[in-house]
Amino acid sequence: MLKVNPILKAADPWLKWLIMAGTMTYFVEITTGASEGNKGHSVFWWVQSLIAICFTIEYIFRWLDDAQDHYRWHYPQSALGIVDLLSILPFWIGCFLPLEWFQLLRTLRVFWLLKFFRYSRSLQLVALGFYRALPALRPLGFAMLIIGLFCSVVIFETEHDAQPDKFGNMFDAVYFTMVTVATVGYGDLSPITILGRLTVMLTFVTGLAVFAGILGVVGASFFKVMDEELDPKIDPLEEFRKERERQLVRWPEK
Repeated sequence: MLKVNPILKAADPWLKWLIMAGTMTYFVEITTGASEGNKGHSVFWWVQSLIAICFTIEYIFRWLDDAQDHYRWHYPQSALGIVDLLSILPFWIGCFLPLEWFQLLRTLRVFWLLKFFRYSRSLQLVALGFYRALPALRPLGFAMLIIGLFCSVVIFETEHDAQPDKFGNMFDAVYFTMVTVATVGYGDLSPITILGRLTVMLTFVTGLAVFAGILGVVGASFFKVMDEELDPKIDPLEEFRKERERQLVRWPEK
């Protein structure tokens, strides 16, 4: 059987250039206005299609390389495999969806930059920080979901009749809740009923407390990662594997 590992090693420098070329081509396309049509300019489309096909071949080769090393399903489930898959999925999904979705999927080509995750130790450390914070983020995220749903439902029920032009549907209420909890405060929406204002006050206090907890967990995780992993001898990808084993021991999958 053909050994693909030497091919991948030889292709790595070219793949870096393809990542930059694909991203720059997309930005040139939208900057020049060539993307205003349904399919954009044919030259840009063909160039980006060729790059997407190259990345797809790379994904298949890396899977074959994993199988030849007797890991079999390790690569698709690994951090690198997931990143590589996310970079090519928008292109292939766009081949089967209506043209109305084409512009949205075209914006996902920026995901090609995620492929630098394979070559950038800094990006790997950032991802490791998020991954280590994940167990603590789950309960906080669930608490935030409950608070957000409560506020959204109450705001919609109380403000829909009072302000049908501003709170016309549930999405408006969810948007208002997200902006409030994040302390952005655009000012485009605001409650005018007593119950609505009381709900916002309660949501702001409880939601901000949970939101601060989320930021604290992520910040502490990043500080720990940067403090421990600055040693150049440590491989962040290997730390991903160790962290997954630790999490499986503490929270075994059912």
